[in-house]
Amino acid sequence: MFVDNKILPVLVIHDQKKAVDLVKCLYDSGIRNIEIALRTDSSRKSIDKIINSPIPLNIGIGTILTIDDLIFAKQVGANFGLSPSTDAQIIQKSIELDFNFIPGISTPTDIATAVKFGINTLKFFPAEDLGSTKYLNRINSPFKHLDLKWVVLGGINQDNVMKYSRMKNVIAIGGSWIAEQKLIAESNWSEIRTRTRKFIELSI
Repeated sequence: MFVDNKILPVLVIHDQKKAVDLVKCLYDSGIRNIEIALRTDSSRKSIDKIINSPIPLNIGIGTILTIDDLIFAKQVGANFGLSPSTDAQIIQKSIELDFNFIPGISTPTDIATAVKFGINTLKFFPAEDLGSTKYLNRINSPFKHLDLKWVVLGGINQDNVMKYSRMKNVIAIGGSWIAEQKLIAESNWSEIRTRTRKFIELSI
C-alpha cells in the first residue's frame, strides 16, 4: 500500500492554487506517499488537481468521517483512505467498494472491531498522546499472531520519529509537521524540502 519509504506527509491545504507546487516539492524531495486531509473548503479541489497532475504519487485521502467522504475518495481515484476513528459502517462500505481503507484505532476494542472485518492495516492515532510506542506495543500484543500493520500519526516529529521507524510492523509514519500550514501559505518550499529530507533520513 505504501511505496519506497515510510514517510507520509499529512497535507491540510487551504489554497488549491498551491496544491501542485506543494506535492511537486515533496516528490522532488523523496516523498512518494501523501495523505490529503478533508478538513478545508479547498481540499476536494486540491485533491482533484493533484490526482490529475503528472506527479506519480501514492495518494491517500484522510479525515474520512462519512460514507460520502469514502465514496469521494474512491471515485476521485485515490489509492487509499484513512479515518481518525473506527466506524463499522464505513469499514463495511469500503469492503463493498473494494477500496483500501485504514480505520483509526486507540483501544483494543477498536482493533477487535476492525479485525472482524478482515482489516489488518490500522491507523494508530493520536500516537504520542495515547502513549507512544509503549502503548502501541501493549495493545497490539493480544493480536500479535495476526501480524497487523500500523500507520502511526499524531505528534510525530524529527525528535521522536526514530522510535517508530524501528518498529517492524509500522509501515508508515505520518505528520503534518513536514508541511505545516504556515509554510504552505508562504510557499516556503525550501524549508519543506529541508524537513522532508531530514525526516526521511531519520526514518531509514
